[in-house]
Amino acid sequence: MQTVKLSTKGQFVIPNDIRKSHHLAVGTEFAISFVGDEIRLKPLPIFPVTTVDDAAGLLARRGAKKTDEQITRAKIARMLKARDAATRK
Repeated sequence: MQTVKLSTKGQFVIPNDIRKSHHLAVGTEFAISFVGDEIRLKPLPIFPVTTVDDAAGLLARRGAKKTDEQITRAKIARMLKARDAATRK
């Protein structure tokens, strides 16, 4: 276990090997909480968490013929769900 020292401004430095091994870059935001007598830091996601349904209907291709919006949204949702499932295997 490594130790760090709190500065007069209430700051401390996360050791370089920990920053590198967990890909913590300058500007990374953290959620901080107390659990029992421990202080826990959890890096926040860089991008907001979204679902496939949130993204359905946002994609378009040039030259594609116009179709009913519901059909388009359903096709895109199926495509995104299939890609998402493929990445989870």
